[in-house]
Amino acid sequence: MDSIKDACCQVCHKTFGLDAQQLKLVEPMVAKGQRFIMIECPKCGSSTQYVKAEDPVATSHPAQNYRCPVTQCIGWVDLIDEKARPFWGCGECGSVWYEEKNLQKEITGIVALHPYRARSYKQQNGKWIPGDLNSEPDDYEEMVGKEPTDEHDGLVRG
Repeated sequence: MDSIKDACCQVCHKTFGLDAQQLKLVEPMVAKGQRFIMIECPKCGSSTQYVKAEDPVATSHPAQNYRCPVTQCIGWVDLIDEKARPFWGCGECGSVWYEEKNLQKEITGIVALHPYRARSYKQQNGKWIPGDLNSEPDDYEEMVGKEPTDEHDGLVRG
């Protein structure tokens, strides 16, 4: 297995080979040391953080990704554990949360505005955690696309 050409989806946890377009995107970023690269999984169609298939972290600790709580965004929010300053980030819309409480507040807000979004999350010990992908409505992405445009004009949220 070529470690750069094969990736592991952080949503469905299946291994797949990068297509030519993805490889063209990923190769120079990996060479520069970029750690946060978003690609589409051909197995489940989700946006996922690029993780080498051979990366032991990817296989021993499956990521729990939140659905992005920004209106009209079908992306996934991952914890980016940068040494300088960890943050939660969505690779689809580019939104960033530097504090988990701000991400939690935004999830509460999107669930209040669009109750179908609650199926993307679960409440546990007073906070939101990622829900089961199978519990989302079949037309989730279509419904999100019909939401009103987000009025927040910056990428840093909360």
